[in-house]
Amino acid sequence: MKKMLLLFSLILIFTSCKGDSKATFQDKVITDTINSNNDTIQGIKTLKEFYLKFYGSDTIFDDENLKRKFVSERIIKRIDSLSDGEDLILDYDPFIQGQDYFGHIIRKTLKIKPLKNKDEYRVSFLLFGEKDEKRTYVDLLVKKVENGKFLIYSILNDEYLDFNEDNL
Repeated sequence: MKKMLLLFSLILIFTSCKGDSKATFQDKVITDTINSNNDTIQGIKTLKEFYLKFYGSDTIFDDENLKRKFVSERIIKRIDSLSDGEDLILDYDPFIQGQDYFGHIIRKTLKIKPLKNKDEYRVSFLLFGEKDEKRTYVDLLVKKVENGKFLIYSILNDEYLDFNEDNL
């Protein structure tokens, strides 16, 4: 009888310990998921604010200081290097993949969704709102930086701003 009671006690102890480790693991997974979801929500919010502020109006809004609130220094420097001088490589706005647009159309048709890889988002919109116009898609990498802000870190579907080693 003592052996059975001892065996039952040991099984009970091992089972409860195993349950605690599962709970800790599950708590971590839940916490990571909540943080990831909060980062995704904040990333989408940042992109929406950027696009509405800079492209949501029919008048061109170009404030370099404000742009630094949304765009990483490395993208700004790369755009400047590709847009200046006689060797003009970038003759379009990489954030809209074009030169011209109607801000009220972008504002009305703007959609932002996360992609399967962490910190990657797809922004889509119409530029002019014409009948058979296809949506413009811009895939962006948005990173959370030290101060908790989110910055556009690269334009994944732009050959010059994806920061792929082949293009550096």
